[in-house]
Amino acid sequence: MSFPPGFLWGAASGACQIEGSPLADGAVCGNWLEWTRTAAAPNLETASNHYASMESDVALMKQLGLKSYRFSISWPRVMPARGAINERGLDFYRRLIDALNDAEIVPHATLFHYETPAWARGGWENRDTALAFNEYSQVIFRELGRSVPLWSTQSDAGIVAQRGYLWGTFPPGKQDRVAFIKAVHHLNLAHGLAVDSYRQMGLEGEIGTAAVLALCRPVHDGRYAIQDARNIQSLLVEAFLDPSAGKGYPAFLFDFSGEQAAYYEKDLRLIHRPVDFLGVNHCPRNYANFSPGLNIVDNDFTVPTGLPVSDLGGPVVSDDLHGLLIYLARNYSYESLFITKNGVPMRDSQRSPREAIEDDLRIHYLGHCLLQVKRALDDGVPLRGYYVWSLMDHVEWSQGYDPRFGLIHVDFETWRRTLKKSATWYRSLMAQNGFDPDQLPREPAYRLSS
Repeated sequence: MSFPPGFLWGAASGACQIEGSPLADGAVCGNWLEWTRTAAAPNLETASNHYASMESDVALMKQLGLKSYRFSISWPRVMPARGAINERGLDFYRRLIDALNDAEIVPHATLFHYETPAWARGGWENRDTALAFNEYSQVIFRELGRSVPLWSTQSDAGIVAQRGYLWGTFPPGKQDRVAFIKAVHHLNLAHGLAVDSYRQMGLEGEIGTAAVLALCRPVHDGRYAIQDARNIQSLLVEAFLDPSAGKGYPAFLFDFSGEQAAYYEKDLRLIHRPVDFLGVNHCPRNYANFSPGLNIVDNDFTVPTGLPVSDLGGPVVSDDLHGLLIYLARNYSYESLFITKNGVPMRDSQRSPREAIEDDLRIHYLGHCLLQVKRALDDGVPLRGYYVWSLMDHVEWSQGYDPRFGLIHVDFETWRRTLKKSATWYRSLMAQNGFDPDQLPREPAYRLSS
């Protein structure tokens, strides 16, 4: 099975999750470092030690045969205070970008991946954070913009808003509908302002965003479940895609929060900025089962019994990726799309040491997702590339080191890197620009939901 000539194959990572040394060389504290110092989730101090191992990690990327690498820039590392620039922090990214270009690996830089400077008080509830983000983006574009052809303004803004301001499991730990809509809006505003700044600088690359996306399916065909699925999709998908595409906010966002639309709609002209591409950060599908009073959104997200699930409990039903891509092509007018995140976790606490390296389950999942990518291409979806999540094992936020997503195994005591079986498979796929589906592992050891 072959992919189109020039299809861009890559892998992705997030700065906070792999770099370590979060306060080195003039960097300042970020919201996640503050959060993990007061919670039972250490490891950001060291992460995957990439800050100290960057050159050898790029050499591994070249050995792996990556065509592109999607990484993020740490806002607290390069901007120690609003309006200030940390040259030593910037220099790390200059060296990374130069090393990638020398290795003929296309850099794809993301401005924001979960991590906000601690000095941005009020976080994304505060409109000033969006304005400060635009100032930061202008610095980055001015200093690095000519060396990077692909830019994403944000990665997983939806998760930042949901987990931080609605579910309370990520910083700042709030469960508040009004805080949620404010965070959604200010993240959207930050995106629009950054795109506008990029255009005004006349840079020759492309800019888009990498949005966390999953469709929502009702668990049965009852009227409330069907409507609830639509509502959940309005909150988690359309609240981010619609305003940037010029469609405005979905009405349910205001019904849900009780907020008046006027404050939010006055910024729609700033948010609606045409982008060169949409990055699809593929997440497991959501399930909707209306359950009043169960939680802040009155919905039971429990996966139906009998479905294969990952070691973190999310469904691993690959055919939902095709449906998501068709949905995006039919409902939005993006000229091109990338799969900017697609992966599956395997937990050390649930797997043998051998499975951590001989990761047939990961090969099976990625291969079947790529079958859906090829189906979408054949159906006319304008896909230009695919990034595995993730390049190497990393800190999975509040869950620490236990879930492993990487193609590259990291020994978190010695920092030794080892290519997993999935890395060898992916290297062959990239070299051939395709793979033989009949050679995928059979009957991988998925668990079933119960």
